[in-house]
Amino acid sequence: MTKRIKVRHGSRPAANLVPSIAGVAATFSLTAGLFTVSTMPAAAQELCSEYTIVSGDTLSGIASRAGVKGGFQVLYNANTGVLTNPNLVEVGQVLQIPCADGSLPQVASVEAKPAVQPATPAPAIDRPLRIVTATGYAPFTDEDSPGGGLITQMVNRSMELGNPDQEYSLLFINDWGSHLNTLLPSGAADMVFPWFKPDCDKVDNLSEASAFRCTDFNHSEPFYEALVGYYTLKGSTYEGATTYAELKGARLCRPEAWFTFDLEAEQLMPPNVEMTRPEPQDGCWQLLMDGEIDIITLDALPAEEDARELGLSDQVAKLDSLTSAQTLHVFVSKDNQLANDALPIINAGLQQLRTSGEWFNIVRAGIKDTIEN
Repeated sequence: MTKRIKVRHGSRPAANLVPSIAGVAATFSLTAGLFTVSTMPAAAQELCSEYTIVSGDTLSGIASRAGVKGGFQVLYNANTGVLTNPNLVEVGQVLQIPCADGSLPQVASVEAKPAVQPATPAPAIDRPLRIVTATGYAPFTDEDSPGGGLITQMVNRSMELGNPDQEYSLLFINDWGSHLNTLLPSGAADMVFPWFKPDCDKVDNLSEASAFRCTDFNHSEPFYEALVGYYTLKGSTYEGATTYAELKGARLCRPEAWFTFDLEAEQLMPPNVEMTRPEPQDGCWQLLMDGEIDIITLDALPAEEDARELGLSDQVAKLDSLTSAQTLHVFVSKDNQLANDALPIINAGLQQLRTSGEWFNIVRAGIKDTIEN
């Protein structure tokens, strides 16, 4: 029998200790790049239908024209089986445009997928695992959200599917900073989630505070890809930028609560750029309008919601090709052999979640609650 225990311990985390983008929701509205050409005719983009990519399409454009609630990220979530890169859509790819309620269309021409056969369970570990998350990061993890948040639900289901005989406890310990700094290194916890993993192939570019996420920990397969975007004023000298190298020398703005490892990986930190870190999440916009910065970079949902609320949407250009996907994972200490032996349980269950479609249903429900509230 699996055991699930919720323990409230400590206070709510300070914004700069949250493992990811503080206070973000799991919906975004970025544009994606297109690197192919075609003479295929355009077709209407409608909710609850299939759509075939043609030359000139972007995911955000499709989402906008079809009226997808939640925009680019919701459309991307619905098509992770087709799309492997948020910046690359290929002519001829067939996308499913979600229905008004967030569900996927029932397309008559598509044969029903065969039932997913349970995989051979990953080996059980000889003691209960201690898995830790924290609250205050809705819709991903939050004690007041259904099932503790969408990634909490995924972790529980991944454990059940990966090996139903493996015992574990799932605890909410609300001191985010202790997860990687104390709980995993000391062995007080075997696994913690959800934490963003830097691009570990570029660890030499990372600061010590970021690099240890690669050097000290192993990681599950990604549970979710959050898309991060770059914005400038229309007419700016940076409006046509298609590479990170073109931003060197620019004045960048990212809210204080955010991580910077993605910028470090692309060498977009001082002295290569001038960095401004205001505390308010919407603090970059006035600086952009006043000409004090050149580029805003952050999660697209608050970015584009703030731009709309401030009446700036028509003045802002999105740098489509610079969109990045930052992935949320379960982390384990490299020194905890038992936890490393247990990672295949999580990964096997997550694979079944994705193959069966249950992953999308969990995400859909979590995103819908966020959008509606």
